[in-house]
Amino acid sequence: MNVRPARPDDEEAVVAFTTGTFEWGDYVPDSFGRWMAEDDNSTILVATDDGDQPVGMVRIVMMSSEEAWLHAARVHPEARRRGIASEVTKAANQWAADRGARVARLLTESWNTGAQAQVRKAGYRDVSTWFYAIRQIGSTQPNSGGNGGKRVPGEERLTPAPAAEAEPAFLSWSSGDLIRHSRSLFPIWWMFRSLRLEDLAQAAKDRRFWSCPAGWVIGEFSDDSFHVSWMSTGPEDVYPLTRALLDRATDLGAERLTALVPAVGFVEKAFRRVGAELHHDILWEYAF
Repeated sequence: MNVRPARPDDEEAVVAFTTGTFEWGDYVPDSFGRWMAEDDNSTILVATDDGDQPVGMVRIVMMSSEEAWLHAARVHPEARRRGIASEVTKAANQWAADRGARVARLLTESWNTGAQAQVRKAGYRDVSTWFYAIRQIGSTQPNSGGNGGKRVPGEERLTPAPAAEAEPAFLSWSSGDLIRHSRSLFPIWWMFRSLRLEDLAQAAKDRRFWSCPAGWVIGEFSDDSFHVSWMSTGPEDVYPLTRALLDRATDLGAERLTALVPAVGFVEKAFRRVGAELHHDILWEYAF
């Protein structure tokens, strides 16, 4: 087995063994070409057979000068159980360490015990649990958490927050339960790094930073969804905030509300109460 950087001519072989990874398909075939064109902050490594054909892969992204993210780890179905996943993970860690990373992270689904065993064997440790919430807008399904009644707009309304609120929001988050459960991290879609004050200020400039009396969120409209990637709130305020999120998604014409947030009990309860479907993921870290 050899592990090397991917080349453009590897695309056909990679697409062939990643197209049917999951029941819904895979994002790798549509992303491989774009990833190859990106800058030095990321790379794709492939494991190859004796004929130099890719049979495994992983992508590594430097999320900051000291934080790396691993994802899209795939192995050809006919080449599994040969240690390929461990070898590409080891090579990915080394690539990140050579560029100054002090920690590498990745995410696994809570049900994927095979992947969990593999990354644990590679030296990663599970550090937090997150959930991905999906709430279809206009759903007519009964909502047992909300007593089954027809949904009515909440009393609080989310409005765009100015950059001046970035520091109060950051301080509120820093003194609450969510920072501990998140380990000070937040997702940029499905890749995580440490949250900085300037992230909130930039979100405000991009009109992705929202507030109401119940708290603050980073949320953006994309692909017919209003997606939430960060929130600052507390046990008494999370339900009004979650209702306000649903109302904002409705006002924007979104087909669904989605969120990727720490799996804290009071937050989970609030999302279930508004009728969201929850899927849990485990965040792993490898310290160099």
